Amino acid sequence: MGLWAMPNIFLFQYIIPFFLTAGWRHCFFGILSGNGSKILAITDIPFPFMMQRERLTNLPYVIPQRFGYRWLMYIVLFKSLRKALKGEIQAWRFLKRTGNVKEIATS
Repeated sequence: MGLWAMPNIFLFQYIIPFFLTAGWRHCFFGILSGNGSKILAITDIPFPFMMQRERLTNLPYVIPQRFGYRWLMYIVLFKSLRKALKGEIQAWRFLKRTGNVKEIATS
């Protein structure tokens, strides 16, 4: 199973996000250079909505996902890759239990 899973993980979790971040960076600088209408016309933001026949009124909700959540995931991905390449050992951290949670009285 690892023979198929590891190349799949490497390709879809590391290689493709690397090129996607580079592509979005080029789109950003293209918008700043004055080619915004051309770049926004070819980006894939409205494409899934057309394929799924979604209402275009939901389109503004895609913006925070594309420029907030996705970049946060890329940051976590590349930080973990850097730590793995450096050979740092990662472990679960323990939450210190204090025992001071008040019991909610049921009425």
